[in-house]
This record gives sequence, C-alpha cells and structure tokens, in this order.
Amino acid sequence: MKEYTTITKTETVVENVIEKSRFITSAIGVESVEEAMEFVNAKRKKYFDATHNCFAYIVGDRAKFSDDGEPQGTAGMPIYECIKNNGLDRLCVVVTRYFGGIKLGAGGLVRAYSGGTADVLSKAERLKMTDCIRANAVVDYNLLSIVKRALSDVCLVENVVYSDKVTLQCLFPATQYATIADIVTQNTLGKGIFTQVDRLLCPYKA
Repeated sequence: MKEYTTITKTETVVENVIEKSRFITSAIGVESVEEAMEFVNAKRKKYFDATHNCFAYIVGDRAKFSDDGEPQGTAGMPIYECIKNNGLDRLCVVVTRYFGGIKLGAGGLVRAYSGGTADVLSKAERLKMTDCIRANAVVDYNLLSIVKRALSDVCLVENVVYSDKVTLQCLFPATQYATIADIVTQNTLGKGIFTQVDRLLCPYKA
C-alpha cells in the first residue's frame, strides 16, 4: 500500500486582506474526487457573492484546479503547486476572493493564492497514513499480562477479548510484522497464535 500524508477532515480556514481584496482560504482532507467537489460546491454556495472561488485538489493520481475567472495560471495552478510542493495527497483547498477594487497583477495574484494556501496548510493538522496490519494474538490467561506488556511497547493494543483464551487485537506498521510475531512467540514459548486480520492505511500513532 502506498503511504501518504494528508490533513484532517476538520476544516482549516485562514483569511488575509491584500490591497483591499479579501482572501478566505479553506482546506480539508478528502478521500475521493466526489468528496473534494462537494467541498468546492459548499464553498461556492456559502460564498455565492464572492468574485472568485478558486480551488485545487489532489486525490491519488487524480487532480484538478480552477482559476474561476482569474487570469489563466494565476490562481488554481499556484494552489495546486503549493499542495504538491508540501508533499500532500487527498485534500482540497478553496481560495475565495472578494475583489477590493485594486488589481494585483499576475505576480500579485500568484503570490496571494499560493501564500494563502501555504498559510492554511501550515495551520492544518497533518496525518501520515501508514501501511498498517491489524492482527490477533491468542494466548493463555496466565500469559496475558506479560504478552500485553510486551506488545504495548511496540504496537497499539486496540482491544482484549476474553473467551476460553484471551485475544489481543493489535494494530502496527506492516514493517513491524515479523518483530511483533517474534515477541508473541518468545513470550508464550511458541504457544501463542498470531494471525493477520486486515491490512489498511491509517493514521497510526503508537
């Protein structure tokens, strides 16, 4: 699975006034093109009276940007390039402009749109989506405390299920699979059962 860095789904907004023009930059993490366009359309509806609602999104190998009436190449592309240069994926940025009566020129527009994007991205909470494995470690009751302690040092023990034996449900980066399997084997003298349940991308935090 290809890992990537994105931002949270909690919307981040910054506002700047440049030569009397008001720029409102909004950013949010998305999982699909449809979700990105829903965000764009929501901003168009909210700021229906704005002069421009320019945007860019990147979702995997799909990307789109729009100048929304600004001179070609002065708005959408700078937003897109800023997202790309930050090494981010699966997010959408919309920059709303209320024209203040003073023209900024092509260079001024590029600086305004890229600057607003850089500002909002610096304030947004980032998430590293890591290639993870969810696995179960099934052990005898008398080994629970020692196995749980050992696993808690190297992975996230999400849940403990009690039955005839104890199942520890664990989440960890895929690169750690062999290490964690060895920990279960060593701490149970080979009696523990360790099986992979799922493989997924998630914002792993131990």
